[in-house]
Amino acid sequence: MEFNELNLAELDKDLTPEERDEWQAIYASYRSHSVMRGEAAGVDYHEFEFIPEGKKKSVKEKLRCVIVILYRIKIIIPEPEMFLISVPDGGYVLHSMCGAKLDFVITHIDRENDFAIASRKIALEKMQKAANRRKLMDRVLDTDVVSVGRNVCVLNYCGYDVVLHQRDINYTMVSDVRELVHPGEVRKAKVKEFIPEEGVLKLSMKETMPHPFEGVETRHPIGSTRIATVVGKYGGGVFCRLSDNVTDVLCSYDTMHYDGDFRLGDRVEILIKRLNYEKKLVYGKMLRKMR
Repeated sequence: MEFNELNLAELDKDLTPEERDEWQAIYASYRSHSVMRGEAAGVDYHEFEFIPEGKKKSVKEKLRCVIVILYRIKIIIPEPEMFLISVPDGGYVLHSMCGAKLDFVITHIDRENDFAIASRKIALEKMQKAANRRKLMDRVLDTDVVSVGRNVCVLNYCGYDVVLHQRDINYTMVSDVRELVHPGEVRKAKVKEFIPEEGVLKLSMKETMPHPFEGVETRHPIGSTRIATVVGKYGGGVFCRLSDNVTDVLCSYDTMHYDGDFRLGDRVEILIKRLNYEKKLVYGKMLRKMR
């Protein structure tokens, strides 16, 4: 039965106040395309029947869907209705959104079976139109973390989903971005580029924080030795993080060292050898592994 044919007074008469408020918000979003917000509770598979573009015959297809439950009603957002930008295929992107705050517009109501279908894409388009009238360059924004993977995270600001790689998240190297950022958080990010007519918004989380190189010549002068932790290896060198937990030093080995003797997480003693002010890098030499 179509929504407009439903006897809502009869269907809603026995609802609790909380249930009535929930349904009223869903009705309003469906009628006026107003944007709702809720937390991603998980991922389900649901079968949909639709007519593919350029075809006449309908087909059925099982799709991954993000689920939002505000109180008791299941709101289903199919994967094709999740993003305006291109994201990698595979369910891990949707699963990594669990706990995130999502905006959406209700597109279908099955009142008799107590569920609704929604589109996040429609909500993003509406929100982007409002954001495009603002001057955002160089501003620091409060952004929603909507997805986090091993090497990237996705932030959302006013309808714009922005993919951030590790180089834009933190100054220091981490093996897993999920150690630093979590879905559902609100994080500061600086606008690096905004071209509304092209739908381009670029953000940086790390540029809202002081660069760890600032003041390094006082904290860790050339010739000093420091205790550090091995956090990565690259091109024959090793990245060591100092005890301040923000300063990384690119170290070379002594001629008597064997790379295989040093593993991630090892505590070592290093010598501060050189400061590169142009690249804001600290270079050092591995002295020994701490026992």
